[in-house]
Amino acid sequence: MNNWRVYGILLVFALVFTASCENSDDDTDLDNNLALPPYESMVIDFGDFADNSNAGKSTALVYDNKEPNGNWVFSRLVVGVWNTALFTSLAVPVASFKSSFAHSPVDLGDNLWQWTYSVDGFTSEYTARLTGEVTGEEVLWNMYITKVGIGAFGEFLWFSGSSNMDGNSGHWILNESPEKPLAMLRIDWERSNDEIGNIRYTWVRELDEQENDDLFKDSYLEYGLQDGPLNAYFDAHAYDENTEVFSDIRIEWSRDTYLGRVRAVDYFQDEEWHCWDANGDDVQCE
Repeated sequence: MNNWRVYGILLVFALVFTASCENSDDDTDLDNNLALPPYESMVIDFGDFADNSNAGKSTALVYDNKEPNGNWVFSRLVVGVWNTALFTSLAVPVASFKSSFAHSPVDLGDNLWQWTYSVDGFTSEYTARLTGEVTGEEVLWNMYITKVGIGAFGEFLWFSGSSNMDGNSGHWILNESPEKPLAMLRIDWERSNDEIGNIRYTWVRELDEQENDDLFKDSYLEYGLQDGPLNAYFDAHAYDENTEVFSDIRIEWSRDTYLGRVRAVDYFQDEEWHCWDANGDDVQCE
């Protein structure tokens, strides 16, 4: 069985932001102001793979001092790498975006709106300035963050993006940090039936911390909805430093019963599906 150290290494590079998956009131057009894209356009719902009983899933998936089984645990590790990333270096810009839903924008004229506010939830003082500019059939978004106090920095463009006027698709580009103001992560999203039907995180950073070519560039994790009993999926595509090639993983599960399956040739050393039941226990695939 391949050690698949890629996930440990990706964990070292964990990069992204606070991942509370609360529903936001993103469809409301406040007093005819410009409506924001959904907050969930930045946050994949990892709830069915969270190891806690408050994730909106069956509590049977919570391990009660027992040795966990391999198939669901491996799948949880795969998505957990990216989920962990959502709690680290990009916590500030994503929290800033989430906070924007509690504020109304100012119409600056020339099809430009602006939100300005302090960001809650941090010991340091951050101020956010979000702009949305209507240009033809899309809206261009820019989020600027300022910090005062220890580690202060001036206004920094931490992410940008665009969305269609109907609010059903778009993308985000998140920059690494004020110290390294280069693109790190791209998020492409689509909404259908009032929920995110497809979202993909793509690692776009060109250089790693040692200023070498980032071997994980073009790695991605995609979440989507599909028809059938297993109505949700993750597709992971990531660089494996052992084999020095990109490896692929497909995870499918039911959002209703939580049973599912995973296929990972490089990890399991076969092309078969490996399944788990609603308790997270390994079972034979039907």
